[in-house]
Amino acid sequence: ILTATGASTYKWSTDATSTSITVSPTATTTYTVIGTRNGCEAKDTVTVTVVNPVGVTANAGIDQSICSGTSATLMATGGSTYLWSTGATTASITVTPNTTTTYTVTAYDSTGKNSNTDEVKVTVNALPTVDAGNNISIISGDSTILTATGGTTYMWSTGATTASITVSPTATTTYTLTGTKNGCEATDTVKVTVVNAVKVVANAGENEDICQGSSIKLTATGGDTYLWNTGAETASITVNPNSTSKYSVTAYIGNASDTAEVVVNVSPNPNVKITNGAEASILEGEFLTISAIGAKTYKWNNGAIQPNIAVRPNATQTYSVTGHVNKCASEKSIKVNVFEKVIAGAGNDVTIYRNEKTVLTATGPKNSEYLWSSGESTKTITVSPKEDTEYSVMVYNLLDSDTANVTVRVVDFDDSQIVEDSVSFEFLIYPNPTHGDLNIKISGLSNLSSIQLYDLSGKSLYSEIINKNDQQSYIKTLNLSNYASGIYLLQLVDNQRVITKKVVLR
Repeated sequence: ILTATGASTYKWSTDATSTSITVSPTATTTYTVIGTRNGCEAKDTVTVTVVNPVGVTANAGIDQSICSGTSATLMATGGSTYLWSTGATTASITVTPNTTTTYTVTAYDSTGKNSNTDEVKVTVNALPTVDAGNNISIISGDSTILTATGGTTYMWSTGATTASITVSPTATTTYTLTGTKNGCEATDTVKVTVVNAVKVVANAGENEDICQGSSIKLTATGGDTYLWNTGAETASITVNPNSTSKYSVTAYIGNASDTAEVVVNVSPNPNVKITNGAEASILEGEFLTISAIGAKTYKWNNGAIQPNIAVRPNATQTYSVTGHVNKCASEKSIKVNVFEKVIAGAGNDVTIYRNEKTVLTATGPKNSEYLWSSGESTKTITVSPKEDTEYSVMVYNLLDSDTANVTVRVVDFDDSQIVEDSVSFEFLIYPNPTHGDLNIKISGLSNLSSIQLYDLSGKSLYSEIINKNDQQSYIKTLNLSNYASGIYLLQLVDNQRVITKKVVLR
């Protein structure tokens, strides 16, 4: 069925005047239709191809080779209609594959019932990596060789077709190279700079001084290209030698060259030390001299510039010093711990009834430790003496100590008067501090008297019962030179009191 459109009346070559006609040609036939509208005519033709309904033979064409980035046109024959593996339904298609690709086409006869398939391979050849070499400078009148790589055949802008060519430009010139490989082309350029003949004067810079562990940047001048003895080919290099080292650089302009040297002097960093160590301790209000060694000049964080400084911090503080030898420096610091002076307190004297208890509380600076004559080491103790008793407490820290006494008087329930001591009593020790001998003088003792020497851990070092004949006047010299320097406790006990005195052994 052939159907005409676009006019009011129609006249076919078959003499039919209808819009649509049915034809059954036995051979391929072209039909003509004349359309008329508003007295005007136009003509069109349509060909009906008659094919054998069997024996379809698809042909996708011969295999092709293209260069990367270009296209190929594929033409199918042998059918009435076609379907490519790309989805296209035209006989001819244009493809631009990135890699080698095989395309398939199916050819159909006019009935669409009979078909045949064929393939065509499109090989994609990579573009060659053509290199004309690095840009170069030459002295006017000199020549240089340019060498091409990356292709199998070459064409230079000079017309030469060899891989290497010799050129002698009189002015700066850029040469173009076209290289071909597997039918594909690529281009590159190389610039030959022509300079007047000059004398090359290389300069590696001034000699440098650095500290061990530091680095320095060296910069050469005087050439177009450079080669250092380190192998570097840049104008500037960064080096960090462990010891004094010499570096050389060759500067080039064309084929001319010159060499220069530079020395990098390496100085060791000073070994700054604070002779007091990393920590020191003082009492509040005291001075401490801090000494630094190992450098030529010093700068403390308090602004002082002497190697020795005297400090009197009000609280624990860290002092740091930076020592210099020439341009090299190192830093050390010391922590100065400040302890308050110890002023001991044991509280007011207390009167209690017999068999009652009372609490005694010592006072002293923050972070102090306590030792009572009763042997207890807490700040507060509970006591219940049977008779009048004097208690002593030693308050101490790392650097200082002090002792305080408190008396607990005991009365019966019907006794409202506090009994005062009626015996003249004296307990003296000297010298204190001592370097060895400690003199003890006691008078006014009661019965059952004794003295004992303890260290701060409570270990008894010496003990003696005072003879009855010595109770009114006891004199003794103890030799402490065999003991370590430190604080010791001398305790006097009789039937009325316990008294503990601190002994400082230098």
